Amino acid sequence: MLTAHQRNLIERVDHPEWVGDSAKNIGENRPSVHRMGDQLFIFHVLAERSLDGDALVYIPASGKIEPLTGAQEQFLLNCQASDSKAFRLLFDDRFVTIPADGWSFPEIPSAPDLTNVRSRTLVLNPTEQCNIRCTYCYYGGAYDGTRLHQNLSPGYEELAAAIDSFLVSDQRVVDSQQAIYFFGGEPLLGFNKMQEVMDLIRSREESLGISFPNLILQVNTNGMLLNERIMNFLVENDIYMNVSIDGPNHDLYRVDRRGKGTHDRVRDKVEWVAQNWPDYFSKRVAIISVLSQPLDTRKMYKYFAAWDVAQRALAWDFDLVLPGGSGSYDEFQSLFDEQDKIWKLFVSAHKMDAAQRDRSLRYHYAFSHGFLHRSFHRALNQSVPDDPAEVSHLLGVQLIPGSEYLVLGANGTYYTSYEFQAETFSAGTADAGVDYRVGLDQLRGFADGVNSSSCSTCWAARMCTITFPEAPFNMQDSDEVITQKAETKVARCRSERENLSKALNSISAIRNRFGEEPLSEHRADWVRQQEEGPSIAGFNQ
Repeated sequence: MLTAHQRNLIERVDHPEWVGDSAKNIGENRPSVHRMGDQLFIFHVLAERSLDGDALVYIPASGKIEPLTGAQEQFLLNCQASDSKAFRLLFDDRFVTIPADGWSFPEIPSAPDLTNVRSRTLVLNPTEQCNIRCTYCYYGGAYDGTRLHQNLSPGYEELAAAIDSFLVSDQRVVDSQQAIYFFGGEPLLGFNKMQEVMDLIRSREESLGISFPNLILQVNTNGMLLNERIMNFLVENDIYMNVSIDGPNHDLYRVDRRGKGTHDRVRDKVEWVAQNWPDYFSKRVAIISVLSQPLDTRKMYKYFAAWDVAQRALAWDFDLVLPGGSGSYDEFQSLFDEQDKIWKLFVSAHKMDAAQRDRSLRYHYAFSHGFLHRSFHRALNQSVPDDPAEVSHLLGVQLIPGSEYLVLGANGTYYTSYEFQAETFSAGTADAGVDYRVGLDQLRGFADGVNSSSCSTCWAARMCTITFPEAPFNMQDSDEVITQKAETKVARCRSERENLSKALNSISAIRNRFGEEPLSEHRADWVRQQEEGPSIAGFNQ
């Protein structure tokens, strides 16, 4: 738990900016909350307008987008004083208010239910060393709280303990989807450890007398070390592979130890895999690209549109790396103009029907941007609790840290964050097992930060994806560290609201221009993904 002093420090940095009884979030230029006596009206006026030219407003308490009359729009954007009578006259029951305390977030339990908790994803670092030196890498020494490249790798006993505790005979686990991911450093530098893990999985299946048909295996690699021996191993064991190639900006950041670009060598490897293992390439290989400055989304599209080999891959994934500090977010702020072009491309693609979109390279390119599909689905498929003032989860946190995502560091320590493999996020060891009570302690610091900040009045709270590694407040933190973390959270909040605002506007634009059917198709696709994807039903109350 944080002290009252620490909570006050967070509030000083991260707070709604009030003028009279109206407030806006830091970084936004329009009001988004009005206070009227013992009630709050939280809202977000969209840039998109209705077919009739009316303004549109998102009301998080109901989860709906509603039209506004001219008088209602003027009231919301200009009112700076409490006027509950005017509000009652102007607005009807569609415009739900909540108590003046703001959103009610779930309480953190005093102890985990250890009989039901089970981790779904296990991330293994076969090595912490890397054969190149990407300048934006979490482990390159540029970011506070992250480790460096080190000559460490987990021992056989540690790997065995991790696999034994992760793969159990509980039928709920066997029937649910689980995943083991190989990261690093560059995991192929620890290829022998990957082989050990596969032997341990087979041994575990044999000892239990069962198989794990829903277990996904995946390796993230820079591709430089791929050879026939490694490829045969990946194919034989049905291991998914993500290969990093950044298109036009690749050689600006993804450099070797001598500072030379690696683009041509990686691309040659990708094309070699596609030529020699075409079926595996189309079903198991994804191209991962980091969006970086200077970003030119048209140039990025032309790069991949001209590369026919990349178009035969299973998937693309384009996303930003914003690893921490307000300066990092300021640096990426200019990328939002380029993101706007992606959103516009995504919306315009809905003039095609679903079958045509599936064949459209432009649509595939737009929807492969992580910031877009995450925000769009959050906005389109949001669930609203029975209590209009309640947020059913703690922003992006659905479960106790460690119960969904667990990282085994090369030193045998379990961590609840991949980026920040540090003591703050440790949660046990391979030998002793996961300590979910530590995960709860980590979550309590995050919850204190959420409850002390602008989250309680933010229009985006119910859709927010910010998780505890992005605001890891801790009672041991100094005043300076608490303030720095709060500033980082404010920057991350601005990015989150930017994306969610674009998602809400895109939903309205698709509805206006192309009707409800495309949105229904997206909802059905989301349901199908949930049914086919990771499921932890029954593990937690």
